Amino acid sequence: MKRIGLIFIILFSNISTFVLDEVKGKEMEDGEPFRLTILHTNDVHSHLENVPYLHTAIKEERKKDGDALLLDAGDVFSGTLFFNEYLGQADAAFMNEIGYDAMTLGNHEFDKGSEVLANFIRKLSFPVVSSNLDVRLDPILAPFMKSGIPEQAESGKIYPSIIQTIKGIKIGIIGITTEDTAFLSAPDKKIVFQDAEMKVLEEMKKLQVKGVNHIILLSHLGLRQDKMLAQKVKGIDIIVGGHSHTRLETPLLYNLKSEPTLIVQGDEYGKSLGKLTALFSEGGVLTGWNGELLDVLARDQIGNDVYPPDPWAVKRLEQLRRPIEKVKSMDIGTTNTALNGNRRDVRTKETNLGNLITDAMLEKANQYSPTQIAFQNGGGIRGSIGAGTITLGDVLEVLPFGNTLVILNLTGEEIILALEHSVANVDGEAGQFLQVSGMTFVFDPSKPIGNRIMEVKIQGAPLDRSKMYGVAVNAFLAGGGDGFTILKQAKESGRISELHLNLYEVLSEYLTTHSPVSPQGEERIVERIE
Repeated sequence: MKRIGLIFIILFSNISTFVLDEVKGKEMEDGEPFRLTILHTNDVHSHLENVPYLHTAIKEERKKDGDALLLDAGDVFSGTLFFNEYLGQADAAFMNEIGYDAMTLGNHEFDKGSEVLANFIRKLSFPVVSSNLDVRLDPILAPFMKSGIPEQAESGKIYPSIIQTIKGIKIGIIGITTEDTAFLSAPDKKIVFQDAEMKVLEEMKKLQVKGVNHIILLSHLGLRQDKMLAQKVKGIDIIVGGHSHTRLETPLLYNLKSEPTLIVQGDEYGKSLGKLTALFSEGGVLTGWNGELLDVLARDQIGNDVYPPDPWAVKRLEQLRRPIEKVKSMDIGTTNTALNGNRRDVRTKETNLGNLITDAMLEKANQYSPTQIAFQNGGGIRGSIGAGTITLGDVLEVLPFGNTLVILNLTGEEIILALEHSVANVDGEAGQFLQVSGMTFVFDPSKPIGNRIMEVKIQGAPLDRSKMYGVAVNAFLAGGGDGFTILKQAKESGRISELHLNLYEVLSEYLTTHSPVSPQGEERIVERIE
């Protein structure tokens, strides 16, 4: 019985990678090799400002291989004003124009409920794949779900898997969506996200019966789970992944001594185009590969775009931007007091704007997972807001970096270390100074660095150094930004939930819900010299 080569596209490679030319001789001995090119994206999150460059890169790669597959591993939705304004319709138009072959659904595709997702899928000129998604009881999405494995899939429909024929070879494409969508997003309660490993195995068997020896798994599970699948589910060729926003410069390799499995993933926000060239033996076994990420925003030595923006995409983007400029002037709330975002103040002491932002972060995080405290680096707060009406433009000026909200699980000891780093350069007004919510702390700047934190309380109770706490932070800090290596270590150990909600959205929603606001200083941060 022929083995099934699963192409899982995830973008994580940690073991050695074979360059195609190095194994060419061996491939020719086994029979005429089959060369497949996969172009892939993931977690674009409606960052349409990058799409004109992405389209040019895709077109250039298609000139090299007109049979290249173009795939997306999910989370097209949420993250910018483009999504807020167009609810995925603009994203679908760009994806149709460049000609994607298939995509899987990410958790954020369910952020606005079934009707918005249905309208998006209905617009697509290509199929959607997700094998563990059960929408049979959802009257809105159920009509889009198709059973069986088609060789000519309908556009705008959802299949567990599909078959595409490339150069006379049948390619199986399986989709998978994170089971955590049930609590990471807002799907209808009738929608079920089934066990990912079980459903992948089921689709593999079905494809095997049809004689398919090459299969692509589009995975929106995240790198950690992709790695587990690569090791537990034998017969996977390539995993094309998403969800963890991982920048895999080269593929990760598993099962080298038996049937190789590759994992790839292409960064985030359309900033990169993943490219994987894979060579297969006649029996469908990977014999050579070369994977890379193309920086679509790169410039050459004299400052010219390496991938000049596509003219059609530029024109369409300009049209889409006009209503958004009006959106920025939209009133979203009011404040009874001026909100202090003065550069020196947010980097040296508690401010009422710092309190407001972290309160919003903490409230939102608790909608997803129990969270006790929130951190926001002062360097990420870039302006003040006067008393009175607050517009979306005001919020964007205060939080301009596009940072997203994440939850880290930290021990009390790690929280102490993070706070020590926060006040380590308070005299230099460094951006690492943390504004906080759900906690209070006292520090003495006259003491040696690393020994300045004197007293910490979490939700009014003394901090327990051995206890684990849920901490809402922005993705920049979780990645080690501003020198927070202790937070990066927690992220890399898997103690993270990435909500992919932009901070400006979080704060805007909070203001709309709670206005008028009147945040004050509450002695959350106290400087005391002893």
